[in-house]
Amino acid sequence: MPPPQGTLDSIAKSHVKPLVRTILVAMGFTTLYLLWVIKPAVEPQVYTRYHWSGPAHNFFLPLAINFLAFWFLLTLLLFATRTPGRLRATVWVGLLSFTPWFVGQTLNALDLTSNPHQLNRLLFLLGILATLVMALLWRPSLAPRVERVIDKTSTVLVFAGLFGFFMLCQLGFRSWQASRLMDTFPLHAAATATIPPHRIIWIVLDELSYEQTYEHRLPGLKLPAFDSLATTATVFSQAQPFDIFTQNVLPGLFAGQPFDQIRPTPTEGLSVHNEATGKWHTFQQHDTVFNDALNAGYRTAVVGWYNPYCRILAAVVDSCYWAYRVPSNLMEPSNTLLSNTLGPIKLLTWRILGVAPGPVFFYFMNRLNIPLPKVFLRQSQIDDYMDLDARSQELLRDRSYGFVLLHLPIPHPWGIYDRRTGNFTTANSSSYSDNLALADKCLAGIRQTLEQTGQWDSSTVIVMGDHSWRTKQEWKTSGFWTHEDELASHGGQYDPRPAYIVKLPNQTTAARIDIPYHTVNTRKLFDAIMTRQINTPNDLATWAQTAH
Repeated sequence: MPPPQGTLDSIAKSHVKPLVRTILVAMGFTTLYLLWVIKPAVEPQVYTRYHWSGPAHNFFLPLAINFLAFWFLLTLLLFATRTPGRLRATVWVGLLSFTPWFVGQTLNALDLTSNPHQLNRLLFLLGILATLVMALLWRPSLAPRVERVIDKTSTVLVFAGLFGFFMLCQLGFRSWQASRLMDTFPLHAAATATIPPHRIIWIVLDELSYEQTYEHRLPGLKLPAFDSLATTATVFSQAQPFDIFTQNVLPGLFAGQPFDQIRPTPTEGLSVHNEATGKWHTFQQHDTVFNDALNAGYRTAVVGWYNPYCRILAAVVDSCYWAYRVPSNLMEPSNTLLSNTLGPIKLLTWRILGVAPGPVFFYFMNRLNIPLPKVFLRQSQIDDYMDLDARSQELLRDRSYGFVLLHLPIPHPWGIYDRRTGNFTTANSSSYSDNLALADKCLAGIRQTLEQTGQWDSSTVIVMGDHSWRTKQEWKTSGFWTHEDELASHGGQYDPRPAYIVKLPNQTTAARIDIPYHTVNTRKLFDAIMTRQINTPNDLATWAQTAH
C-alpha cells in the first residue's frame, strides 16, 4: 500500500533541501578554489583573450570542463559524507583549512596581493596539518562543535555558490562574446598580383635596444649582421619611443599616433587612447600605413607576434599570419582540446607540489610530464620564433607583396638562445645578450634570402625596436634576470632608445642621424618613401629634421 501523499511530500522536501544546499556549498568551495583558474575568461578586461591566437572554444571549454568537473566531484563527496562522524569532519576541516591557500592563489591572479613563497608554503602545510589532526584525533564528542562550524560556514558558502553560478553565466557570456572577438576575418584582396618595382620590408625586432646593439655592447658579443647593415644604412642614434608596451606601440606606429593604452572590446574591436589628446577612440584600420600602402599600389602582408594583426588589420592586409603561444593556465592556442583541459590541472599540481620544491617535487614534475614554468614560457617563445621565422622567409620569397611587416619576438626576454653553442635553450642562464645574438642571426637570414632573390639592393629595409630593453620596468625584478643582464645593463640602468635603422634602395654608404627622432613618425616616413619624397640618405636627413 503506497504511503499517503503528505508523507511523500515531506520525504521529498527532506531530501531536496539538503541536496540543493549541498550543491550550493560545493559550488561555493569550487568558486573559492578555482576562481583563479577561470579568472582570464571572466575578467572584464579581455587582454588574455585578445592575445589568444587560437579558436575561442579551445580557450573557454577547457576552463568550463575543469570548473564543472571539480564542482560535480565535490558535490558527490559532500553528499557522500553528509552523516556526522570522523569522515565528514575530516573532509570539512580539510576543505576549510585549504581555503586560505586557494584564496591566496586567486588574490595573486587578480594582482591584489603577492603572497611570499614562504607564506604560501605555510598556508598549505597548515591545511595538511589541520586535516591530519582531525582525522587522527577525532572523538564523537567533537561532533556537535564540528556540525556548528559546518552549519555556519555553509551559509557563507551558499552565497559564494550563488556567486559561482553568476561566474558560470559570465563564462558562457564571455565565450559567446569571444566567438566574435576571436573570429578570423576575411582579408583585403588586391585586384592584381603585380610585382612592385620597389619593395618595403619593415622589420620590428621586439625590445631591440640601440645602446645594446651599437653603443655599449656587452664585451665579447659579436653582431656581424647589425654591423654590416650599419655600413650601408642610416642609423638613428636618438630614436624616442612613445610607449614601452608592444600592444600600444604597434597600433600607434600603424596610425602615426602616440597611443599609450588599448582597450580591446568584443563589440568595437579595439579602442585606443591617444596620449596627446587624452581621448579614447576606435582603432581605424583604414587610417593606417597599410591603407596608405594599398593606395600607393602595394600589396600588403604581415607576419607578426603577440598582437592579433589578422583581426585588427584584416581590411587592409592581403596576407596575414600571427602567433602568440605564451600560455594561460598552461593552455596554448595550438594545443588540442584535451591538452588544454589538462593544462589547469597540471598548473594546480605544480602549485600544490611547488610549495615544497625538492627531490619529490622534481620527481613528480618529471613523472607527470609537467614542465617548470620558466621552461614552459621559454619553450613557447622558442616555438613562436621558429614558426614566425619560417613564415617570414616564405613571405620574403613571394615578391608580389610590396609592403611587408615582420614582427619577431627577439631579443625580447626571456632568454631562449645560447650564443656560445648556437642552439636554442630553456636554461636560466640565457640572457638578453644571447637573444640579441639570435636577433643578429635572424637579420642575417633575412638579408641572405633577399640577396639570393635579388631584392636586397632594390628594397627599402627598416629595422627597429618597438621599444628598448625594459631593464627596470620589467626584467630586473623578475625571475629571468641573469648576471650577464646585470653586466650588460650596467646594474640595470635603463636606456629608452630603441634601435632604428633605415636602408634605402641601392644605398651603399653609412649615415647617422643624431638629432632626437620620435618613432611615432614612422608612418610619415613610410609615406614619404612610398611617394618618392625620400630617395637618398641626404633626403632622409633633411626629412628627419622637419619631422615632428
